[in-house]
Amino acid sequence: MARVDPYKNYRFLMEIDGIVQAGFSECSGFGSEVEIVEYREGGDDATVRKLRGKASYPDISLKWGITDSRELYDWHLAAVNGKVERKNGSIILLDDTGQEKVR
Repeated sequence: MARVDPYKNYRFLMEIDGIVQAGFSECSGFGSEVEIVEYREGGDDATVRKLRGKASYPDISLKWGITDSRELYDWHLAAVNGKVERKNGSIILLDDTGQEKVR
């Protein structure tokens, strides 16, 4: 049965250290890019080898969030004040019934 609640549009959950901290209605920025490095071996000008270079990842953007906890804001405020604490996190996509679809 589909959920009947006012928060149905918040289909992305942010989980930090195993605890769901907030819900968001929009999430973007997933992906990766791998740099290609061209390499010529000594004396062989005709052949160019392409090697895998550095991987880069775009910033993830979460929009239109809602939460009932100050923990996420307090973590952000501590980082702004120079007390950076790394944490593990996941973004969870919910389906129309509110069940986890992708993590």
